Amino acid sequence: MATRRSTPRTAEGPVIATPPLAVLQPGAGTRLFDARPDTADFRDRMFEPTLVDVATEVALDEHLALGVPVLDQGVDGACTAFGLATVAHTLLRRRRPQPDASAVSARMFYDMARRYDEWEGEGYSGSSCRGAMKAWHRHGVCAEALWPYRPGIAIEAYTEERARDAMRNPMGAYARVNHKDLVAMHAAFGEVRVLFASCAVHAGWHAPPADGHIAWARQEPIGYHAFAIVGYDHSGFWIQNAWGTGWGRGGFGHVSYDEWLEHGTDVWVARLAVPVALERAGSAAVSNSPLGRQSVGYAQADLRPHIVSLGNNGALRCDGRFACTQDDVRNIVRRDMRAITAGWKKKRVLLYAHGGLVPEDAAIQRVADYREAMLAQEIYPLAFIWKTDLWTTLGNILKDAARPRSEGIVDKAKDLLLDRLDDTVEPLARAIGGRAVWEEMKENATLATTAVRAAPGGGWVEHGGAAQVARLVDEWRREDAKVEIHIAAHSAGSILMAPLLQLLTRPGQIIGGPANGMLGMGGRVASVSLWAPAIDMDGFIQAYVPAISSRAVARASLATLTDSAEQDDHCMRLYNKSLLYLVARALEQQPRSWIDRRLRQGTPIAGMARFIQAREPADQAWGHERVTRLIEAGRLAWVQAPNALPLGDPGASRASTHGGFDDDPATLQALIAFILGRSPAPAEFAVRSTRADLGARRDRACEALSGSVT
Repeated sequence: MATRRSTPRTAEGPVIATPPLAVLQPGAGTRLFDARPDTADFRDRMFEPTLVDVATEVALDEHLALGVPVLDQGVDGACTAFGLATVAHTLLRRRRPQPDASAVSARMFYDMARRYDEWEGEGYSGSSCRGAMKAWHRHGVCAEALWPYRPGIAIEAYTEERARDAMRNPMGAYARVNHKDLVAMHAAFGEVRVLFASCAVHAGWHAPPADGHIAWARQEPIGYHAFAIVGYDHSGFWIQNAWGTGWGRGGFGHVSYDEWLEHGTDVWVARLAVPVALERAGSAAVSNSPLGRQSVGYAQADLRPHIVSLGNNGALRCDGRFACTQDDVRNIVRRDMRAITAGWKKKRVLLYAHGGLVPEDAAIQRVADYREAMLAQEIYPLAFIWKTDLWTTLGNILKDAARPRSEGIVDKAKDLLLDRLDDTVEPLARAIGGRAVWEEMKENATLATTAVRAAPGGGWVEHGGAAQVARLVDEWRREDAKVEIHIAAHSAGSILMAPLLQLLTRPGQIIGGPANGMLGMGGRVASVSLWAPAIDMDGFIQAYVPAISSRAVARASLATLTDSAEQDDHCMRLYNKSLLYLVARALEQQPRSWIDRRLRQGTPIAGMARFIQAREPADQAWGHERVTRLIEAGRLAWVQAPNALPLGDPGASRASTHGGFDDDPATLQALIAFILGRSPAPAEFAVRSTRADLGARRDRACEALSGSVT
């Protein structure tokens, strides 16, 4: 097993130093021992022994009778993957009612585990035992034939075929076992008859005798290694290694209890789950139980081709459940998209960016909510999931800013006091970190298109995840005349899409705007739909207006709340207007000014009705008349919500809050109608509540019961 040679990220601080890395040479070839123990994590669910009878001995012969293959990892540092594959083979051969003797993919364990380990980046081999367990729990494991192990550390594409096959072999419950507690280890083994383990190794592991007993006399450890525990007796554990049948007793070894208690590091126990076929990708089902809580099980194989995960600085995110490498993105566009849209008359690709207040699980659930209805209308949604979750950070800032208020006074002078409270919160929220948080989020959004990195031969290459998607989709559009590109964004998603729209539509070198200096594609975008865009008016005029005016965008729609709805909205009941009011007056470059009347509203925001109407000098951004002309000419459809237009009308919306657009069925049906250029039969959107939604409702109920809601 191999892990990155740097300090892992943990809440407990740096990991205690491990011995120097070492290489052993058992027989032919070399063995790499540069693994490290799992870091402490109090979220781990610990196995608790029950009163189930525990055998005094479980002979190796019982395991041998199963016919579990002895694997050989070669010289790669991939023992976590091969050790876990041995565990999977054992559990599958014990599956009831029908044992399964098929081989699973150690390569999938290897690649997926690296998405969940404690170290950033891709430039290292191996992963932690915890990372491998998380990977199996969240992704399953496919057949060896679909993803054979090839030596080397390059990440391979996680294809739809592999993802779907992996659903046949899901992991169910799993837990960490106290490796210093032999009673717990024996009890855990008694329940499933195999454990996933790791320990420090020494020179005695080089070439054990034919009986498999590893000699130990308190030798110094020279590295760490992972394997499967497959039996035990009065003196120690029998392990199945992955160094071929020439090692020890035909690939098996015996580790004494003395050695284990001295050098053991990690033990995990798991059971297989029942393979579940979800007919709808949006189904919210408890399909497995991760540590200590239920999980929302999505039909991941269905959702994977519709999600591009973006990390810090706009780069593709290479960890987590929906991690994306460059190969994954190429596979989505060049294979999955083309396969799914093969029989369509028009191949409409919708690039979507969610808002900055949306937690990752809620953003993924929205993709599940949209997918089925959109595919039925021959619209292929591809969502950029960017980890913002501004809501949590902003909430803490607002709580700090609002803390001095007197709770008892609020009931006495509601409207006036709430306005005064907002006047107080705005500058405080800016001063204590709100401005910095907002700028960082905007930077990440912009870098999704504009980021570059040094090329191996000199110069620079595009590194932003959104730019890579755009190049590939534009490549397909040039090859196939049936392909259309559509863009939709909510709130801060409009900031992410601004340079992307420039990149797609501007010919040659782009001058001005967030994509300044990039080489544009000069293509055409069939439609742009923005819901309460949080981009400032200056950015909107630089990025969106030229594309709409030049007809590089065929149709454009801008949905906002009415100003009265905007002022009736609130942010966690700590700021008593919508998020966009807070952005305009406190978080953007130009805050609200009480001295200069022209700056009384702060920075004009494109997604606010007052700045589109521009009735007062303080509401008039430089160049705002260009937006007015587009609306008057019918080039930009302005939708004000909530409204009573019939369902299916391209202008219909029942959204009454800033965060209400992306889960409002009327707004979603209007989006489909706008993309199609007609009003189809109303699409059915089954919008589901996420844990974040339910948590917010629970908090509001608790506030109401305690009398704190005014």
